[in-house]
Amino acid sequence: MSDEQMKKLQDSGLVDWPVFSELVAMDEDEEGFSKGLFQTFVDQFKDTYKELDENVELKDLDKLSSLGHYLKGSAAALGLVTIAEQCERMQNYGHKINCDDYSLDSDLSESDGDAYWVSLVEDAMAKAKTAFEESKEALIEYFGDFDAEASED
Repeated sequence: MSDEQMKKLQDSGLVDWPVFSELVAMDEDEEGFSKGLFQTFVDQFKDTYKELDENVELKDLDKLSSLGHYLKGSAAALGLVTIAEQCERMQNYGHKINCDDYSLDSDLSESDGDAYWVSLVEDAMAKAKTAFEESKEALIEYFGDFDAEASED
């Protein structure tokens, strides 16, 4: 990786650089270690996102919260802060906690019950998906030979 690639990823705001750089430093002991972790996360995100979609249909707020928590932990451990932030929103909305006083661009309100909270989760899911795509693209560029084909839909 070049200094330019490193600087670009650092400046992207997509990663917590101290966490990310510690993982990359582990490559000194085991070549490709960090790349493998990120590839595993890509696959994990895709599988979990499918579960999120299914549970949105079921309006299962407890499961949505649990899945948000699961992805938040994985993303945070890898330093993927933008994804982790949106997953934290999902986790909180699933518990009917409007952690960021977010308001929807719709007529729904808390008085609409679970439909309101599911809509908030959907908003966080959409933003997490966008952050995931941006992060995946940045990581592919950073690692150079990151296995993009294995992570395609």
